[in-house]
Amino acid sequence: MRNFFITLSLVTGFLYSECSDLDYGECLYWSYYCEWNEDTEECQEVGGGGGGDTYYGPYEFSSLSESDGLRNGPDYSDGVLFYPMDAEPPYGSIVLTPGWGGGGESMYGWAEFFASHGFIAMAISPNDQVNDSHQQRAEGLLDAIQSIKQEQWRVDSPLFGFIDTTRFIVSGYSMGGGASQIALTLDDFNVTEYIVGAIALNPTIIVEDCDVCADYEYCICLVPEFLEHDIPTIVIAGQNEIDELPSYDGLLGQDIYYNTPETTDKILYEISNGSHGSAAFPSGSVQEKALYWAKYHLTEDISYCDSLLLSPDDASLYVTTIDCSPSVAIDDKTIVPKDFILYQNYPNPFNPKTTIRYFNPKDSFIKITIHDVLGNMVINLFEGIDSPGEKNIIWNSKNSNGQSVPAGLYFYTVKADNFVDAKKMILLK
Repeated sequence: MRNFFITLSLVTGFLYSECSDLDYGECLYWSYYCEWNEDTEECQEVGGGGGGDTYYGPYEFSSLSESDGLRNGPDYSDGVLFYPMDAEPPYGSIVLTPGWGGGGESMYGWAEFFASHGFIAMAISPNDQVNDSHQQRAEGLLDAIQSIKQEQWRVDSPLFGFIDTTRFIVSGYSMGGGASQIALTLDDFNVTEYIVGAIALNPTIIVEDCDVCADYEYCICLVPEFLEHDIPTIVIAGQNEIDELPSYDGLLGQDIYYNTPETTDKILYEISNGSHGSAAFPSGSVQEKALYWAKYHLTEDISYCDSLLLSPDDASLYVTTIDCSPSVAIDDKTIVPKDFILYQNYPNPFNPKTTIRYFNPKDSFIKITIHDVLGNMVINLFEGIDSPGEKNIIWNSKNSNGQSVPAGLYFYTVKADNFVDAKKMILLK
């Protein structure tokens, strides 16, 4: 087992240790890195990898705490808001709440990740990390939305005037992931007006109802009527979670997905051989799908829709109800767009390959070229007659001589009859 290095929030000190050195209470405290194994009665590393695999975005970020003037909400504690310092406002926002026994600091990894990609991300703690219910944690997520909104109008806030107060995602890990799903069902104006999506990371869910669940132990069960909502949600779960949490049979991420209405846009991403900690922090395809979900719903960039349909290499199961077709329904009639559409490439930033997608409404002569930041042509990707429909072309970050090009900013230009458009993309190395 490798050593880990823990930095306490606000740089209050450091701890050098291994998870196996920690007792039960310490293991819960460092739940971002460690988890308690009930079988061995030992503390171990969180499954699914390490925080070192996190792919941070192009933006520097900073944070605000209650000591900086951030609102202290009554339904949560110790909120810390992470924000990008040089991204283009207005910023959409994500609120994150932790698993049982964990504090908001266990969600800092995800919050920093989203902030580095241009979003506001606020990590909160439950008022009682052990005893707060799923519903109380859900109410905490909604309360944190109010705190973010206040920064939009607080004159001495670095985010004054920079926040999109109409678009929020609620998220959480484990018990917090289940809380994000319950939040979508609450009778609250934030839910009906401002929440545009949810991200559930290794969620567990408990709903106690002795009328509906009378035949179940402790009156706890999960049925479709408990998750009746139309807010888009992505559920990321481990394939082997049921082996770790047998008492949560019927109450894990897979169950949440199948009890959510089929009419709701939803994704289930089950990680092959994944544990209950496989989505506890951003890494690999988990961070990629979560980021695409945020960009799709917070920025309304439809170019990310197709990337959400692609099954990750490490998925044992990947199912969705999302439809990315470019047609729209008006008065029960389907209308196909008449104009050429050029979408943002995905992934972006990328290394070493990216996909350029466009919609061609008719037979057209099309030319697709890549230029560097100085305007020099790098490669002519395609030139010729193209038939109607959705099309994709991949650039492998090589020039016309087959040589890999250096990292940096590039532009792709598409010309089709009278249509001309160009978009930026970033190659990382």
